Amino acid sequence: MKRPELAAPLKAAYDKHRGFGAIKVPDAGYENIWFIVPPPPPRKLICDLPLRALAKACSVLARQPDFASLTSLDKLVSYYFVRREAVESSRLEGIWSTIDQILTPGTVADSQGAPDGRQSVRGYAHTIEKYLARAAALKERIFTQETVRQIHKEIVAKDPRFRGVPGALRSPGKPGAIVQIGGSFRKEESTCNPAPPAFVASSLQAVLDWLSDEKLAQSGDAGIGGFTLPVRLALGHAHFEAVHPFSDGNGRVGRALWPLQMVCAAHLPVYLSGFVEAYRGDYGRALQAAQKKLAYGEIIEFICEAIVRGQAEGAATRAAIVGMPALWIKRARFREGSAALRALDVLQRQPIVTIALLQGELKITNEAARLALEQLIERGVARNRGRFGRELVFAAEEIIALLSRPFGSDVVQALKEGQRALKKTVKPS
Repeated sequence: MKRPELAAPLKAAYDKHRGFGAIKVPDAGYENIWFIVPPPPPRKLICDLPLRALAKACSVLARQPDFASLTSLDKLVSYYFVRREAVESSRLEGIWSTIDQILTPGTVADSQGAPDGRQSVRGYAHTIEKYLARAAALKERIFTQETVRQIHKEIVAKDPRFRGVPGALRSPGKPGAIVQIGGSFRKEESTCNPAPPAFVASSLQAVLDWLSDEKLAQSGDAGIGGFTLPVRLALGHAHFEAVHPFSDGNGRVGRALWPLQMVCAAHLPVYLSGFVEAYRGDYGRALQAAQKKLAYGEIIEFICEAIVRGQAEGAATRAAIVGMPALWIKRARFREGSAALRALDVLQRQPIVTIALLQGELKITNEAARLALEQLIERGVARNRGRFGRELVFAAEEIIALLSRPFGSDVVQALKEGQRALKKTVKPS
């Protein structure tokens, strides 16, 4: 990172009275490198806001269901979207997993000795769900250092690449204390150099004070001051990433804060990581403009577009998932009250099942569950994926295809791919 690239307020040497600016650190090998002590997020907007984009994004968010009054179908779709978000957000950091792996029953995955990366993504999904519920109760008071550190701890605890203390902020003298983003192997060619370790805790607290300001949030939601929810999502994220409070995992934690902010505003979240992954170059440029130039218009417009496109993607996926049982019934005849017919609702909720799981869900015998799954295979609803460990695994491949399709791709094509998968032969035992 070159100092001339920075906006004048950041280019100026750090001054403790201002609380931000460019600074060098005494750490060996970094003595000639400039780092940025970032300012807190602004409380007055001086940039030109992308008003049309904001109007569209705010309209989309206003149509989202109230998080406190979700229907059973809302909760089902939310369950799937949280897991899709965990997969996509983790993939941005090189942690590879799939919807299949995340939705496979835990007993089966564990029996296969699932790699830690998969467990990390599962942990990410469970963490989001847990903190969504807390955000609904606490509102903006959820944004504390304890929350952020705990989210980090739960996300990276089973990440095989993480080499540090989960939940520990970067601090002087500790491994991973110095962080540089992007560039080549030369320190001087980094894209951005976040807060030095001595300033991490105080800089993070400044961001959290801003995120937890209920008056700022409520005024913004009331149309006063310009800090509407999309603006808060953009600015809060840019400044959190500018601090980069952890040695690794900052992107995943920063993206996990987005749905919490939406729930604080009473909205069912629109998940954004799929859009970020699809347009990561635009995301990176917008983030750099905010962090190095204090120019926020680009990142605000990016988040607005992510909200609009993310909601459209979610709506198409939701409609297809909600309509699956009717599609299956149209495809084949089922005897009224039969276990196979009752199993359709189970597969809509849990598209990867075992005989034992279906037995428990329907309160039927093991043999009746086995026969029901055989009938579903014959009717083109499920596929026998073969034996994993001691258990046979069955999948409603169309739902898996819907959830695993690339962001923005066609729902109809995904369903066709799922139908083709239904015809594949059973994996060897």
